[in-house]
Amino acid sequence: MPNSYDVGDSVRLRGIFTITGTATDPSIVDLHVRDPDGNIDSYSLAGGGVTKQTTGNFYRDVFLDQSGQWWYEFFGSGTVLASGENYLEVVRSVIP
Repeated sequence: MPNSYDVGDSVRLRGIFTITGTATDPSIVDLHVRDPDGNIDSYSLAGGGVTKQTTGNFYRDVFLDQSGQWWYEFFGSGTVLASGENYLEVVRSVIP
């Protein structure tokens, strides 16, 4: 079951990269976020859209401005070749 958030929340999307259990930085880190309308935003570590927190641990804060399923996928290449996709559910407030 996905995590559930409210419209207007900000969420920290995280990408964690390891090699045999050891946190390792990929040479390139990219993130793609698809909103419920199907629009895809792309971010990268090189472009400043993704932030490195610690070795192998990267994130981006995203403002959730509409209800529905939000999908996201972190990609690592170079030193670590990996990707991971996940989604979250955003619900509209019942109080207008």
